[in-house]
Amino acid sequence: MSQEMLPIAVDAMGSDEGPVGIVQGVLDSEHPAIIVGPENIIRSILAEAGSPANIEVVHTDEVVDSEDHPFSAFRAKKNSSMMVAIKLVRDGKASGVLSTGNTGAFMAGATMILGRLPHVTRPAAAIPIPSIKAYSLLLDAGASTDCTPFDILNFAIMGAKYVESVWHIENPRVGMLSIGEEEIKGTKTARSAHQILKESGINFIGNVQGDDLGKGVADVIVTDGFTGNVALKVAEGLATLMTQIVKDEIKRAPLNERIAAWVLYPMFKRIKKRFDWQEYGGGSLLGVKGNVIIAHGKSGRRAIHSAMKLAYDLAKTDLVRNLEESLEKFHSQRIIDKEVVENRIPVEMDDKIAGGGL
Repeated sequence: MSQEMLPIAVDAMGSDEGPVGIVQGVLDSEHPAIIVGPENIIRSILAEAGSPANIEVVHTDEVVDSEDHPFSAFRAKKNSSMMVAIKLVRDGKASGVLSTGNTGAFMAGATMILGRLPHVTRPAAAIPIPSIKAYSLLLDAGASTDCTPFDILNFAIMGAKYVESVWHIENPRVGMLSIGEEEIKGTKTARSAHQILKESGINFIGNVQGDDLGKGVADVIVTDGFTGNVALKVAEGLATLMTQIVKDEIKRAPLNERIAAWVLYPMFKRIKKRFDWQEYGGGSLLGVKGNVIIAHGKSGRRAIHSAMKLAYDLAKTDLVRNLEESLEKFHSQRIIDKEVVENRIPVEMDDKIAGGGL
């Protein structure tokens, strides 16, 4: 990658809060950017900040709505702010793309416009999950709901390289999210994936359960997109619930307890920050030929600032090239027979529910 970093292409439309928070977050990051959307609106916001020279504007009035079907949006709204922003990466004018809009349409557009990396049949959304130690990387968090065992293997390869390149963790531990620690637990896909991961040469520590997500037992946690998205939403919901419970209890507490809470306020603030999704801004779509940052639809100024930092961190580490090299190296050196692995699944478990304990 050249020393001069290409700007990040930013879809100005799609956020629940409108383009103001997006543009302000981009300005706060102080990184070069190309903001795509209605020029008059974007320029009026930039004018208040003195129209900085490191920000370009590409005009388009077309917008992908939250109700649009992913592939319909890709086909029918080729001039939307989202699709134009993705094309800037394809055309070598941007080092990454960031959007808060329709997630399905964004992932479909990125996959179709940028293309997939070699050996990747399904991309994966990679999201940091807070843990006792720092973070664990969860993938897939919702990009591909129907996955094969070999998709999950690729998720593990890409997730491990991400953690190694971006978080600088050597030989990261990879776990697979399932309903029990035993390798015979879970769906047929999960059990087959367990066999493949165990023989892959990756630092695979085995299955991890839902209550392990925050314990930091693994640096990378892989699963199919359906399971991963449910786990992510449950974790986010519990964090919001705990925050609200603390607030409610403080409000109804007697004076002496409220005073104690006031003294402990800095600690509460630090705890809340560790669970706040706005601190990391969004997730990455791994497996496509470009840095693609998926930001939350509720993203405002602070979340976009964090997402811009993530986009530049990925570009600086040349993550896409590292992922491609890692996939090529693995698949050129190891040949795994799909039928052999799938046939190793214990016959007595094949057509039964492999239930988890309570």
